[in-house]
Amino acid sequence: MKAKQPGTIGRPQDEGLTDRILAATVQLVLDGGYAALSMEAVAQVAGCGRPAIYRRFSGKDELVAAAAATVLHLGPLPDHGNLEDDLIDHVLYSRDYQNQPRLIRAGVVQGLPAIFEPGVFALLWDRLLSKRRDQGVEIIERGIARGEIDPLVDPDVVLDLLAGLTLYRQSIKRIDVPEQQYRTAIQALIAHPPLMVTP
Repeated sequence: MKAKQPGTIGRPQDEGLTDRILAATVQLVLDGGYAALSMEAVAQVAGCGRPAIYRRFSGKDELVAAAAATVLHLGPLPDHGNLEDDLIDHVLYSRDYQNQPRLIRAGVVQGLPAIFEPGVFALLWDRLLSKRRDQGVEIIERGIARGEIDPLVDPDVVLDLLAGLTLYRQSIKRIDVPEQQYRTAIQALIAHPPLMVTP
């Protein structure tokens, strides 16, 4: 279903209802996961009909991506003047955000797999996650410009290694990652960074 274009004649959308639809989606995904989510259930919890949902979202993937975007946030772009501290702030934001009690309670079991559904992830990547990645790349590029890290570094690999540490160790294994472990890992990555590989 095509999204309405600006200027389309019709009743203005009720933003309060949109918020209720998104909140209902978040709750239902955390309660039962992506597979169990239905438009009918969302409509019932939000107190609306299914047509009201389809006027706003083309399908389940777009609805879940929009709902996830209300929970996930871009975060600040740190600038301490040095690469190590900037990367520390960048990863600690992700760690601390994932440590929220509500996300700990249900997010790992139900919410996290929903984010990685192919259709949902593609939409989230375009709308939010790629911007978060761009922040990390900018941090590393500033470090290159200051001569703090090898200019042949592969920023994507550095960021994936740090994200993997948070995602797997903390979000999946539920082992807290203290700041000093991040700092030690970042120091090692700065001293011996993964480099770009020529095909």
